[in-house]
Amino acid sequence: MIKPIFRNPDKFQRLPFRDWIRENLPTGQEGYVVEDLDLIIRACGQNFNSDGIGKFMLIELKYGSTWIGYAQRKTFGLIHQLLRESDPDRIRYIGYFIIQYDDENWDDATFKVNTVELSRTELLRFLSFDREILAYIPSILKG
Repeated sequence: MIKPIFRNPDKFQRLPFRDWIRENLPTGQEGYVVEDLDLIIRACGQNFNSDGIGKFMLIELKYGSTWIGYAQRKTFGLIHQLLRESDPDRIRYIGYFIIQYDDENWDDATFKVNTVELSRTELLRFLSFDREILAYIPSILKG
């Protein structure tokens, strides 16, 4: 069994399957990128002004002032571009969002969604598809 190496405890949790992938597959410099997506939220039905299929958004969580890096911009930019091209009117795919929070206890945290400061109440509205925020568009063309 491979023992997980906790390389950056201040940035993210180390998981055994990720270490296994790192040890057995090519590296990012070799063109192989592995990313986690933190949340996919889907809402459907009358409570969300939608049909039974619904709509969804992709969310990356970042602690403190951390932002997405180069590999995440490229990976999530590709996903965002393909989803937006298939749903340009935002009927199903609402967008890609980055939620920054400053306390592990979300009852005490302050929040930013795509750099827009939100109160806890506004965040709940956003997560319930009742508060619009412009989607973040990670660039896949620029460095």
